[in-house]
Amino acid sequence: MRKKYSPIKAARCSITKHNYQVSHVVNERVQEMCCSKCGKQITNTIYGEVVPLNDLHSQINEALNDMARKRQKAGLVVSYS
Repeated sequence: MRKKYSPIKAARCSITKHNYQVSHVVNERVQEMCCSKCGKQITNTIYGEVVPLNDLHSQINEALNDMARKRQKAGLVVSYS
């Protein structure tokens, strides 16, 4: 689902609004989303903020995903997928 980011298409999206679709569910609160038109990627944080997906947030999401999988494997959390 992840497309290569295009700044020209992003300029068009800034006028017509992005069409974000969930590309990866990290855990029950955090998701990574990608615009189907221009490929811009965003994520929401554990605090509910929507931020651009960069290396720092990508690493945080990987760690949260690993923790969620370990908790699910141990039977501490019900699966949401």
